[in-house]
Amino acid sequence: MRQTARPHRPRSGWGWQRMAAACLLAASGVLPAQAQEDAAQRAQLEQKLRLAAMLIADSPTAQRIVASGHAEARAHLEEGRAHHAQAAELLARGELAAARKAIDDALKHLGSARRLVPDHAARQAQLQRRHAELQASTERLVDAWRGRQADLSAQDSADLASAADLLAGARQQGSQGRHEEAIATLSRAEKLLLAGYYRGVQNATLDYTQRAGTPAEAWTLALTQYHALADLVPLAVRDLKPAPAALALVERYGAAASALLGQAQQRHQAGDLDQALADLRLAVLQIQRALSTAGLATPAPTGISP
Repeated sequence: MRQTARPHRPRSGWGWQRMAAACLLAASGVLPAQAQEDAAQRAQLEQKLRLAAMLIADSPTAQRIVASGHAEARAHLEEGRAHHAQAAELLARGELAAARKAIDDALKHLGSARRLVPDHAARQAQLQRRHAELQASTERLVDAWRGRQADLSAQDSADLASAADLLAGARQQGSQGRHEEAIATLSRAEKLLLAGYYRGVQNATLDYTQRAGTPAEAWTLALTQYHALADLVPLAVRDLKPAPAALALVERYGAAASALLGQAQQRHQAGDLDQALADLRLAVLQIQRALSTAGLATPAPTGISP
């Protein structure tokens, strides 16, 4: 018996589109990669848009710029607002490259506006923090030098007296809210102390070996030594300017020293004084290695091999 052939029915248009898309995706991995890249760029642009929107909106920054009456700053703020709106429209249309340029222009104008009308309160708070940190480190350096008064040369003693005077002057400047001046004064005191330390190391007149009759005295001496040397690390980095590779090594030694110090303090609190002292001396060794890598060699304490 002859069978009648069924008439051919064309597939739906949507089915053919899906088949064509599948063929394209199977033939090439370009489209998925491009889609992922576009999605990443869109997410980045959306993040920048949110950041610009925060700066443009009724934020303390925008309020400060508007209230300042600074014509140029306010013009930059308006330009930033216009570029932000343009970037949002371009992103909605999928024009990513143009949207990126618009949002970058918006952030550039907003940054210019902020620089023209700085936040004096925030700057003062930052200066106050910096002054407090520098004051504390300089005080520790002065105290460390005073502890070695008998071993200091006449030049070192004169520099120590000058540094102490500068420290007192900086303390008074800070109490009057003149933190920027205080920081400059403390920097001069630091330079005096560091120059004296260089002389002492070069002449081998500063002796950092441990001299203590009891473990408790040894702990106190080693802790004083650690803080005195640790305070010199940022000064040596600033003045000697080690290469990037050396600087990375300095930071590694510093991190190791901090970890050992924390471990030593925990053991000291637990009553394990002998092990705490051993850890602390290793911390001192790491700090000395940091200084040596920065370009400032220090005498090795007795009983600790380099």
